[in-house]
Amino acid sequence: MLIADTLVVIGLATASLGTIQETGGVQEHSFWLRNDGAEAVTLQQGYTSCECTTIEFDKYGQVQPGDSSQVILRFNPQGRGGDFTVSGTVVYGTERKRVKLSMTGNSILSEETLMKRYPIAVSENLRLSTERFDLGVMHPGETKERSVVVLHRDENDRTETLTITYTPDDKTPKGLQHIPYTVTTTEQDKQRQLTITLDVMIK
Repeated sequence: MLIADTLVVIGLATASLGTIQETGGVQEHSFWLRNDGAEAVTLQQGYTSCECTTIEFDKYGQVQPGDSSQVILRFNPQGRGGDFTVSGTVVYGTERKRVKLSMTGNSILSEETLMKRYPIAVSENLRLSTERFDLGVMHPGETKERSVVVLHRDENDRTETLTITYTPDDKTPKGLQHIPYTVTTTEQDKQRQLTITLDVMIK
């Protein structure tokens, strides 16, 4: 049990949903809060860690001493892949105390979402989130940073984030430039260089 002042979470305050599919629809888990205090408390407000999660409980309901109240967390995995931790918080009592409830797991993205998220096919095994960036206006000595994500299809769709850092110097020609930028990844135990184009207006 996790003690949260007057209210006690019956069981675990963090529930594991295990491995779920993005296309599997909304996932939910029920938690129960028991009032171990000597006086009734009112459940006043609830909020969640993200828009993908909702919380349901008896808002403004009173929990008498010894009684319990149900709280339901719901998580929508649509468009959200990888490990996740989402939470909901219930605010209760005149002192506005809080008890936090969480769900964890791993969401497997659908093939359709993967193709939209990583539209650039480099090879059978590698896909990229993008192959060019618009850096806008830059001056010599100024630095901008972007990230490109590599999807490794042959490694259970592992993702790898590669950082791109660009700083034009005094020798960089003025005007609109299309700068080739090389990043390095690994494909089947061999290093592979990928070229990302940086569109930048040098002032």
